[in-house]
Amino acid sequence: MHTQHRRGNRRTSYLDRYVDQYRDLTNRRRANVALRAAHVEAELAYKARGEFLANMNHELRTPLNAIIGFANMMKDAETYGLSKEQTTEYLEYILQSSDLLLGHINTILDLASAESGAKIVRQKIDSLELLEHTVGKYRAMAKQAVVSLNLSSDPNLPKVDVDPDRIDTALSHLIENAITYCDEGGRVDVMVRRGRRTGHQDWIYIAIKDNGAGMTNEELARALKAFEQVHQGLNRRFEGAGIGLPIAKAFIELNGGRFDVKSRKGQGTTVRFALPAIAEESGEVADEASPIRAAG
Repeated sequence: MHTQHRRGNRRTSYLDRYVDQYRDLTNRRRANVALRAAHVEAELAYKARGEFLANMNHELRTPLNAIIGFANMMKDAETYGLSKEQTTEYLEYILQSSDLLLGHINTILDLASAESGAKIVRQKIDSLELLEHTVGKYRAMAKQAVVSLNLSSDPNLPKVDVDPDRIDTALSHLIENAITYCDEGGRVDVMVRRGRRTGHQDWIYIAIKDNGAGMTNEELARALKAFEQVHQGLNRRFEGAGIGLPIAKAFIELNGGRFDVKSRKGQGTTVRFALPAIAEESGEVADEASPIRAAG
């Protein structure tokens, strides 16, 4: 019996040793896979940043070259024989290019701020006034693009407790994107609704819906990354840095909001998000559903 007992212990010892070796081998393989995955992810991120910088280089140089070119022509107006009408036209080109360049610079600053975790300065503000102000800034752009820009809201909306500058920036990127990706005759709807309370938090639901180009699931996943662009290369159909979605998402989430986006190729894109509203005394039963489903 003692001999059988020793043999049994030996078998157990061999089995334990084998299990330990197998576990070590498995852990090493997992570590190698994780290391390779991290290496690939870093390479892709580096490549994406490089492509982004290359595209931004083009986006910045184009209006800057226009400003320099027209300014030089106006400086030598007599040499070129420019009329008063031509001078006025060139001044208009310079102003348009300046606005475009400033917009690109602001976008880069917004991205840097979003990536670094911008400081939030909360204020209790009227949600509809905030929407009306931001939408109003893009009426002219929509008119020039022959796109219908509409705003609708529930009555008596509560105030929101957010950083108005950050939310205005997020809304600006989303509305500008929606107009940009619409064809002539397109439509952009901005909707704001009173949300139901979840736990002890009231919400405002906002949706921005367009019937523009839309994106596939793969394109949408890329569009939500800060240094990815869906339309790349110098022959891109759409101008701009193409980073409005990740900036908007970052600023909304920094304000305690919740963000969601759906898109279908050839049918358009709908961005829905919820912002924390100032709690009101209410007898409503808490609704634990996601606060972004009801928007739009």
